[in-house]
Amino acid sequence: MSSSSFPLDTAELVALYMQAIFYGMGVVTVSYGLRVLMWNREGHFKGKDSVNWIMVGATLAMFTIATMEIAFGFQHDLDAFINYKGPGGPIAEFSKISNWVNVMKTVDYAAQTFIGDAIMVYRCYVIYERNWMVVAVPVILWLAESACGWYVVYIESTLHTEATLNQERLVPFITTVLSLTLAMTTMTTGMIVYRILKINSAWSSQRVTRIGNYRLTRIVRILIESGLIYTICVIVFFCTFLASNNSQYPVSDVTVQIIPISFTLILIRVDQGVAVENPSAQLTTISKPITFTLRPTSGDAGPDVSLASPVSRSHFPVNHSDGYMMDDMNSDRDAWKKADHFDAIP
Repeated sequence: MSSSSFPLDTAELVALYMQAIFYGMGVVTVSYGLRVLMWNREGHFKGKDSVNWIMVGATLAMFTIATMEIAFGFQHDLDAFINYKGPGGPIAEFSKISNWVNVMKTVDYAAQTFIGDAIMVYRCYVIYERNWMVVAVPVILWLAESACGWYVVYIESTLHTEATLNQERLVPFITTVLSLTLAMTTMTTGMIVYRILKINSAWSSQRVTRIGNYRLTRIVRILIESGLIYTICVIVFFCTFLASNNSQYPVSDVTVQIIPISFTLILIRVDQGVAVENPSAQLTTISKPITFTLRPTSGDAGPDVSLASPVSRSHFPVNHSDGYMMDDMNSDRDAWKKADHFDAIP
């Protein structure tokens, strides 16, 4: 579809419609995500010392940005279709790239990706036992992506001409932002999945109960599926941008709504998975009762399996959250390791 068959004014109307749909999804998922972060499954407040306020703040910030994005889009459509009476009609109004609404929508995109990608790096950092050396490359990519994104905002605010995102000065920096975003998200997701699969393999080699294998496998699937939502949006945006197609506007606007959705979906699915666990169906028979721990070492932490005395079923923490993956759900900095310390049923 050429830009002439999908004019700019039509693209902006489609963008507002698509944003409204995904914003509604965001209201539901963010509300549920905040419930997971701040209240337990019994409906009791976790307490100010148990809530991860950094993740709560990040969730609220992303939702605020998503709200501002749809508000700016609505204001822009009102300006173009109702208030503007000059030559060129709505397309002329939308083409004013340095218009404050256009600039603020770019600010929203830059800020949303800045927060969303920072959380991905943070999760990778937590999974690798807060080893900065492991996440050095993702951090560099994230900083470079953010710098280019904010420079795009600067250029757009100073052009003062009629143009689209494919304006000559903007193309190299937007291309760089999207390329770095894809590289960083792919790398961090891959590193997290590799780490979890490595622990999963170690569990299997020691014949530990299947509850651990089940949870780790489920976490990997959740990460991949939720990450793909964001990654696919960025890929589609990248392709439409390179093709100079006006459909890039609806896709970029939807991406701003998708980031908080994909983030909170991880929290929701982990919480729901824990709530419906049936421990009696997940336990496997082992020859001896064992104790499983993850040892914090400078290298790759493998499982430490040792003999222990038999324990009763009441000692098995069947309802603990998947804190070993989701530091978001627990303010304890070593929660993801502590949550994996359990006594198996003989």
